[in-house]
Amino acid sequence: MKAVASIFNPNAKCFKCKNKFKLKRRRQCIICKKVFCKQCSIKEPGSVFGFVSSKRYCKDCYSSSGAESKSKLSTNSIDPASKTLSVDISSESSTPHLSVISSLSEPHHITVPPPEPIYEEPKKHKHSNYTKEEAKAQIEGPGITIKEISEALEDVKIDEVEYSLPTKANIEEQKKAVRITEGNPEEQYELLRKIGEGGSGSVFLAKKRGNGENFALKRIILKTKQQYDQIINEISMTVMSQNPNVVNYYESFKYNSCLWIIVELMKGNLTDLIMDKAGIIPENLMAYISKEVLTGLSHMHHQFRIHRDIKSDNILISLDGSVKLGDFGYAAQLTAEQDKRTTVVGTPSWMAPELVVGSQYDGKIDIWSMGIVLLEMAEGEPPNLRENPMKALYMTANGPPPSLNDKAKWSLEFNRFVTRCLTKDPRSRPDADTLLGDPFIAMAPSDGKLQFSIFIDNWIKRKKKIG
Repeated sequence: MKAVASIFNPNAKCFKCKNKFKLKRRRQCIICKKVFCKQCSIKEPGSVFGFVSSKRYCKDCYSSSGAESKSKLSTNSIDPASKTLSVDISSESSTPHLSVISSLSEPHHITVPPPEPIYEEPKKHKHSNYTKEEAKAQIEGPGITIKEISEALEDVKIDEVEYSLPTKANIEEQKKAVRITEGNPEEQYELLRKIGEGGSGSVFLAKKRGNGENFALKRIILKTKQQYDQIINEISMTVMSQNPNVVNYYESFKYNSCLWIIVELMKGNLTDLIMDKAGIIPENLMAYISKEVLTGLSHMHHQFRIHRDIKSDNILISLDGSVKLGDFGYAAQLTAEQDKRTTVVGTPSWMAPELVVGSQYDGKIDIWSMGIVLLEMAEGEPPNLRENPMKALYMTANGPPPSLNDKAKWSLEFNRFVTRCLTKDPRSRPDADTLLGDPFIAMAPSDGKLQFSIFIDNWIKRKKKIG
């Protein structure tokens, strides 16, 4: 079973030479039960074809077990000059005997009496109710044999996904694909009410006139060409990063010296929940939220894109339990010409040490910021929030990494996960893909979206009741 199981593990290696199989055929030694490649294993002559054959040996077991010497006796022809033996089984008489003929002397017949018949119950695997023959019949079925299964698996090829840095020219071409409509958006959308206000503009609840569907409409007053270019960059980063864990972008309008951006309507952001529920959000739901954020980041990082402003304000939540990344205003694209960044941007309390000091950085700065979000969920606010911004940056760069104030309140898995995210050396800090396999993320329920939706619904009802 190790040989079969290793097929589904693309990182499986030959026990002896340590070369990866990469879904090439592999062999399991019937003695030591370890899995080997073709060069490090031996197939006994006359055994059944296939990688599930019961007559496979590694070279060490083959020589030490005497199988090598046994295989030399399997031939029926002899060469007198080589002093080999011929084995002949005679069954003409009622008492079968074994005739051994020497090539160097006259024939001698040695009669070996047959052993008493012993009944042995068919052996069953310790984890199965089937004998070997019954199991083989179950696998093969009426229309396919193990040999055919073996040959089919040998031909299976899985294309390895290769990620390569895009060029600046590639990115500029993608940005040109972003279309801005010249015209009044209120001809297509009805502005119902203002739902947010920021330094760059206002956010409205808008209803599509054609079908009544609700959206979020962000209106930004354009002041400079540099500001316009930055917004176009934000739109293009959002569009190029589209996946289920990134807020959906729909269209944009340029009208009356303003840019109007239509995006998916979300109920709110994680900050709203933290302000009311910090420290009492169940760990399994924090694991679900972390899993969704890391999934979005993994998608971005595989495209060599950095968010650079991960914080609770920019993690959006919906009534159906969805968790999505928003606000790509600081997002950056790494390219073949510039595979690292050094620009110091972001929000001080969430910025990674390497970003603060102006060192070269990549997507792992988003992982540090995710660690700060975990501290927000557990304790209500990020570390050093009440400090002067310059002092907060100094403490990030020169102090120890932040940690949970009350470690005993939380599980070992949560404590370790926070520590991994807030590893100060980016070379030792795990990436998003690695963290998605962490034991804490495994705590997220399979129906996490439904459970988080119920949690949000109960939270909103409670707020309305109090209000």
